[in-house]
Amino acid sequence: MGDHFKTDTDELASFMKTLNDAKTALEEVRRSMQNVSSAGIGTMDLDSACNEFQEHWKYGSEQIAEQTGKLAEGIKQTKSNYQEVETALEDGFRKAAGKSGEK
Repeated sequence: MGDHFKTDTDELASFMKTLNDAKTALEEVRRSMQNVSSAGIGTMDLDSACNEFQEHWKYGSEQIAEQTGKLAEGIKQTKSNYQEVETALEDGFRKAAGKSGEK
């Protein structure tokens, strides 16, 4: 059975880092865009469209960053749970092997 079910906790850690990096990058972009103004880009319609885009982008990027952070936390907990199970299984197998060797 052990050959068929494997969890690569190092890969989970790497995925968690990627998610956290993405969250940080989104937050940095959002902060940078706060300082950008559409005033004087062009016509009133273009300025209005740019402002509307910025508001949508701000909201969307906040939501993506929030959900990415939650996913990273879930992956962190999953990784921890797998490590606990793996340690408990190893201990159980060691104890079982020790008891069978005593007979």
